Amino acid sequence: MRSTKTLRQLGYSGLGSFIGVVTAILLGQYYILSFSQEKRGLIDQEVVFIVLIILLIAFIFFVILFPRYQKIYASYSELIKSEGDAKTMASQVSKLYDELGRSYQDLEAINHIPEELTILFKADLNGDITQTTERLKDVLLYEGTFHKNMYDWLAEESYKDDFIEQLRSLVLTKKPWNGELKVSNGEGDFVWLDLVIQPLPLNKEKTHYGLVAIGRDVTEINEARQRSREINHELVDKRVKEQQYRSALILEGQEEERKRIAQEIHDGIGQLLTGLKLNLEGIVPSSSPHMRQRMSDSKHLLKSIIKEVRRVSFNLAPSSLVDFGIVPALKKISQETTSLTETQVTFVNKTGFINRLDRNTETNLYRIIQEAVNNGIKYAKANQIEISLSHSINQLHIEIKDNGKGFDMQKLENIGHFGASGHGIFNMKERAAYINAKFEIDTKIGKGTNVIIILPLT
Repeated sequence: MRSTKTLRQLGYSGLGSFIGVVTAILLGQYYILSFSQEKRGLIDQEVVFIVLIILLIAFIFFVILFPRYQKIYASYSELIKSEGDAKTMASQVSKLYDELGRSYQDLEAINHIPEELTILFKADLNGDITQTTERLKDVLLYEGTFHKNMYDWLAEESYKDDFIEQLRSLVLTKKPWNGELKVSNGEGDFVWLDLVIQPLPLNKEKTHYGLVAIGRDVTEINEARQRSREINHELVDKRVKEQQYRSALILEGQEEERKRIAQEIHDGIGQLLTGLKLNLEGIVPSSSPHMRQRMSDSKHLLKSIIKEVRRVSFNLAPSSLVDFGIVPALKKISQETTSLTETQVTFVNKTGFINRLDRNTETNLYRIIQEAVNNGIKYAKANQIEISLSHSINQLHIEIKDNGKGFDMQKLENIGHFGASGHGIFNMKERAAYINAKFEIDTKIGKGTNVIIILPLT
């Protein structure tokens, strides 16, 4: 989005500045002709010359320059739309996971009628089961008597000692326990019992107590819930993968469009501005101090326009990334940024990493670093930025440190990614997630910012 704004500004200010340069030259010539008495005899000849220049410049502007600008602007409008589509997809993925959470809640009302609660067994306070009902035997597929100790039974079912002791302590204090127990039946299959274990007095004096377990079999309900979760999760994962695939296609399309626009700028506007610069330098300086100053200002302004065109073209599509890989591209961005801005950008390859990565990984990694550098210049007002790279067998570690003013990360997260800098950070996070990289920002107000990217290599 920053490139979008830059191109628009370049379009309007660049064309406006172009016309301003031409106007300054012509007005200066007219000023000389009007007030220089010694050259008044050449007025007619100079007027014809000026008219020819006006016609030539009008031809360049309306026939060559402006149509190219319109074409580039139209292409970039499509690029803006595709970027918006990508952000919409990211939002849709988030909504999918929200829907998944709601579907899990809806499963609580699943269409299974639970059976009524019934007594399953009785036991003494020591946990020795003294009586079992036919319902418990049916659920457990158990034949014969079921004389076990309740706590030993839970230990056999692999329940932890801490849980068993908590249950024992609870019932000894005459307090009930309720919950679900997962146990195995006679065929080795798991069943779920929804139980309430209630201490009850055995005499009127309440000097002797026993335990009564009331419950029901909820195995079918739990299994139905699990199957529904798996089905819903598969559907959501499928839709998420489809969205990720579409996002990947959009990102690839954006990069191709950036390359094409950069080529249009370089071959079109860049060449025309260079030609205009040569023409200006070929004009014989006037004897008028005022005109010489205007001509000098015009040349400086034109140099600034050419410099800005060069910067935008480089940011759109660095050829070194495609041709040579991420390391040469980072060297190039540090050199170009240093020469085109007032910020000193250095690149340090600490471990001599020279390997190529796959194209999508290199592109997204470069865009993250480029965004971090641009944020350091534009928002942090840093005058020094260091890009450092190191690697091991398993991962690539990149840091972008600046000495800028820093910012309040918590405040930015509360505001969201709709602000300019917040939007850039959101894009960096999305690109990092796309290449399975870990992304961190360490920043404090007045302490600069450190962006950390950890990319797995295996």
